[in-house]
Amino acid sequence: MQEQQPPTQTYALGHAPKEIQRLLVQGQMINPFTQHMLKEAGITTGMNVLDLGCGPGEVSLIAAELVGATGSVLGIDTNPDVLQLAHARAQDAGFKHASFLASDIRELALDQEYDAIVGRLILLYLPERLAILRRLTQHLRPGGVVAFQEYDMAGAADTTLPHSPFFEQVWTWMTQAFQRAGVEIRMGMKLHSTFLEADLPAPHLRHEADIGAGPDWLGYEVLANVVRALLPLIVKFGIATAEEVDIETLADRLREEIVSHNGVARSPALISAWVRKS
Repeated sequence: MQEQQPPTQTYALGHAPKEIQRLLVQGQMINPFTQHMLKEAGITTGMNVLDLGCGPGEVSLIAAELVGATGSVLGIDTNPDVLQLAHARAQDAGFKHASFLASDIRELALDQEYDAIVGRLILLYLPERLAILRRLTQHLRPGGVVAFQEYDMAGAADTTLPHSPFFEQVWTWMTQAFQRAGVEIRMGMKLHSTFLEADLPAPHLRHEADIGAGPDWLGYEVLANVVRALLPLIVKFGIATAEEVDIETLADRLREEIVSHNGVARSPALISAWVRKS
């Protein structure tokens, strides 16, 4: 359920127009968590921020609002099409201090120092995450902020109450496809060790999830859209057939199961980690 467009060909969710729409819908659900993290991490007026894997600009726009016109935000992504949307959204919001660059993070050459390096749902797709963090944080000013959010997608057993077999089955389809594609589904819980191994101080940590009930919760659509993006892999790996998934009715079936039992369901745990570089 990746929020940003990653820099490698291992990205399991593709780059179709529907994937961009999925990211925007997902952003509606988790943007408040990101805003909270960036504020608590110390992103504030006048700072220069680097946003890795910015996608359509969700995190970049939050950061641009926090740093104001005296600061700057540079969003990095490999997909030029999604960057056009990010740029248009920044212009519409009046954020002339937000800019975007098409680049592979693995090959990104920085020519200045930054006050903060941030990212959301990007490290789980990067096998080279340690080398990337070590290299890019060399361009962080003393006392600069490193802040990332990643999902922890382990286990479906506690995702619903009462027990909702179909919701949990769909969750399992998602996590199995991600794992088979080489995605680190426990990345959120691994942020602490990743920061330490990247020669950063131990980060502050937070565990959050969006919990919903009733027919209007965005989580049904978000989960169904992730499965839509993963469907070719789900079928390829023999996890489920297209007929079993029945993608066009999937969100409605998820909604019906939860609502009919007056139940609740949650999104994957979103783990925040932030630290100031010494």
